[in-house]
This record gives sequence, C-alpha cells and structure tokens, in this order.
Amino acid sequence: MATEEFADSPPSDVDLPDAGEIIDQVRALASSNSRFSEMIDKGAPTAQALEQIGLQLFQDGQFAEAADVFRSVVALTPEKPAAWTNYGTALDSAGAFASAAVCLEYSLTLSPQQPYTWLLLGLVRKKKGDFRGSETAYRSSLEKGPDSSIAWQCLGLLSNERKDYGKAIECFTAALKLEPTSSSIAANLGKLCYEVGRIPEACEAYRQAVRIEGTNQLYRHMAGKATFMRDVLSGQSVESALTACQELFAPSKSETKREQLELLHTSFGQLSGFGHVEAARRIGKKYLELQPNSTEMQYPMKALDSEPTVDCSPPAYIVEHFDEFADGFDAKLVGVLGYDLPERICSVLRKFVPPQGSYDVLDVGCGTGLCGPLLRPFARELIGVDLSPKMLEQAAKRGVYDQLICEELTAFLTRSAVRFDLVVAADVIIYIGDLIPLFHAVAMTMRPGGLFAFSTELLIGEGYRVQPSGRFAHGLQYVRSIAAPYFIEHCSVETTIRLQGERRVPGNVFAFGRRPTDTKVTT
Repeated sequence: MATEEFADSPPSDVDLPDAGEIIDQVRALASSNSRFSEMIDKGAPTAQALEQIGLQLFQDGQFAEAADVFRSVVALTPEKPAAWTNYGTALDSAGAFASAAVCLEYSLTLSPQQPYTWLLLGLVRKKKGDFRGSETAYRSSLEKGPDSSIAWQCLGLLSNERKDYGKAIECFTAALKLEPTSSSIAANLGKLCYEVGRIPEACEAYRQAVRIEGTNQLYRHMAGKATFMRDVLSGQSVESALTACQELFAPSKSETKREQLELLHTSFGQLSGFGHVEAARRIGKKYLELQPNSTEMQYPMKALDSEPTVDCSPPAYIVEHFDEFADGFDAKLVGVLGYDLPERICSVLRKFVPPQGSYDVLDVGCGTGLCGPLLRPFARELIGVDLSPKMLEQAAKRGVYDQLICEELTAFLTRSAVRFDLVVAADVIIYIGDLIPLFHAVAMTMRPGGLFAFSTELLIGEGYRVQPSGRFAHGLQYVRSIAAPYFIEHCSVETTIRLQGERRVPGNVFAFGRRPTDTKVTT
C-alpha cells in the first residue's frame, strides 16, 4: 500500500507562538508550577521541561492547557515528530479535530514509520467524518505494525459503521488471533457474525468469550442462543438443542417456559429472516406446541410456506410484533440494517413537489416517525397513522406530527374526512400483499393531482408473494396495473431497502400522481 503524501514543511495553518509568547509562558509556569521551576533550575532544556508539563496536564485531563504547552514545544522543536504527535493528540482531546489531523499528518511527514501516530490519525479522521481517510490511516498503521490488535479493532469498528460487515468480521477475527484472551473482542466478533446470520461462527466466538469470562451473563446468554441455532441448523432436534444450550443460559437453575419461548421466538425470526426455512419451521412448530394460540407465530409459519391464501399481515401480528420492538426499533433498523428509505423517498418527492409547507400530508404506517422530520417541510398539516401504540409513542417524542392516530391504514383512509395532497408509505406495503384495497382507499382520500409515494420489495415475477421473512415482495407490473386506474406514474427508482445478512434487499421507490377523475377498478 502506498504511503500518503503530506506537506514537506511545517503546516502554515498551524498558528505557532513567537519567541515572546514562549518566554511569557515559561515565566508564568516557573512562578506557578514548582515541578517546572525545578526542572529549569536543574538545567533541563526549555522544550523538554515544557513537554513534561504538557504530558502531566494531559494525564490530568486538562486537554486545552496541555495543547497550549505542546504548541510551544512544537515551535521550539519543529523537527521532532513526537512533538507534533503530542500536540495533535492534545488538540484531538480538546475537540479541535481539523487542527489535530494537520499536526498528526506533519508528524508522519517527518517520520512515516509511526504505527501509533497513524492509528491516532485514523481516529481523528473518523471523528471528522472522513471514513475513507480513516481507513487509509488504519491500514498504514497495520502496514507499519501488523501485530496491533487495537488497529485491527479500530478498522473493524469503522467497517461496521460503514455497514461492511464482512470486512468488520475479518478485522475482529485478526484482532482475536493477536489477543486470544480478550473476551470483549470475542464477543464483538460473535455479535457481528450473529447479526449477519453466520451462526456457527457466532457460536464459536461467543463460546470463546464465555471460556475467558464465564461469569458474564450477556456472553452466556448470547452463546446459548447461538449454540441452539447452530445445533438446529446442523439437523439436531429442537428438544435436544434446547437441552444442549441450557447450561450456558442458567447453569444453576432450570430454564423457564417463558425463557424457552423467548429463545424459540428469537431463533425463529433470525433463521427465517436468513432463509433457513426448514430449521425455522421446526422451531416454529415447537413454539406452537408451547403456545398454540400465538398470533405472532401462526402468521409467519404460513409465510414460511408462501401460502397463496395469505394476502396481508394480520393486524394482530403487526401490533404484537412492532410493540415488542418499538424501543430499539430505530437503532436496529437504521444503525444495524442501514435503513435509509425515508431519505430516498423524500429525495424523490423533492423532484415533484416543493418543500414549502403548503400540503396536507399523511404518513401511513409512520412507525417511530423516521419520515416525520423529512416530511415536515412539505406539510401544512402532518398526520401519522400506525397500528402499533408503542411505535406511535416513539413517533410522538419527535414532536413533528400534528396528529398521530392508532388505526389500521385502510380503515382510517376509508373513514377520513380529510383530503390529502401527499401520502407517503415508507416500508409499509411490504406487509400488504393485495394492494387493491389500499390503493383504492388512498385514491379516494387524495385531492386530484396529489402525490402518492411508497416503497416495495422487489419480486422477480408477477403478482405478489409473501416471503419467509413474513414480508411481501411485489412485481413491478403488478404495482403499475393496480395503480393505473387511479394514478399516473411519475417515476420508479430502483433502490435497496435494508441489509439482510451481508446483502441489501432490492426494492423500488414509486411516485404516482392522482388522476383528475375517479376511475373504478373492475374486479
């Protein structure tokens, strides 16, 4: 890997003190700091004495004061890489990231063979939002010092933030090889593997974390979950897999029915979402043996087999499912799964309607309100509708909606006396197969010329189909044929919806304009 090229002279945008300022600083320190005064009296060079005081201030958490002292050290010894590194480190801790990066870069100009300074530069660049530059610096650090577990971890964390989970796993694997007694590295590796569906690897990593730190209940819990799924995937019966993982969950007591149900429910969702249909089906059957009236399990079991009679997700399932995940929904969807549909839909909207606050806007299936802040600039009035009370509680915290209504979407649209200029459905149609009732209801509540914007997951083929995940995918021609009697297509944009494992789910964003006449659909 080629080394970055930096300026070959001291950076001009770093304001260094002149001789008079340094003299004043030395006098002030000599009168107020006995340690500094003693070093000077014993004949220590001024730069060396200042460096020691700067290090002490930094250790004491006085970062701005330390940076001021290191600034003088740099002015006195501009040829020393360590002086520039110390100054940059103090500036970073004081929050001056841009200046810190400049100083660290110049230190590396003077001496490129500094793995730790490259690492610090990567951290600073990341704080500035320069992910590409941060990765370059981390890789330079590893090139100079390949045995740095910390550098591998930093690169792994960066890759994780960039949603490059495959690369993040590689980095944490390398870090764990260098530091095999670190339970935190093993657990981080387990978490990454678990989230992308690499269950056997997650199992091994979490079990290693438990071997290192056996009293950590979180590690034991995750090791138990991963062990259970690994065993079911390998063909073991659900009953034997439950028995095998029990000692990891609670070695001193028997597992309760509630804990078993939680394990089965979580494992079913994880495995079905990643397409392990047979293993998920066996887990679902066991769950229904223990909880035969569970709406939340009956529907996804039908979805596993893509039953043709399934044309929408049952309202009871939607409420139960989303109420359960409301508190951590945004962190999971946006932070882990890279969900950015609100931004993509609103980017399309701006091509057709100006955000001038003059529209009556409806956010159907608003959930926690991720679309709300982006729709507010368009809205004279902004209404959100959702089935999940707990999701609406989260949406209310954003403070951007004029009304939030807990009701089934089509029922609300059918009874609404309000007429809307803009209706948005982000990641909602994935829970509806047959679109005729919804599109009809939207059309009846929309003013002529109004805009209907929504997203779908892509089905290669005709019609719609429920998937093992419980979500529906729709064919492009099906969407267009159902919309045609009511709407004129303005655009459709290929996009991706979210991460599923290590790939992004393909989909489309549509924008349709309401026709000026109410044409009925013949069925």
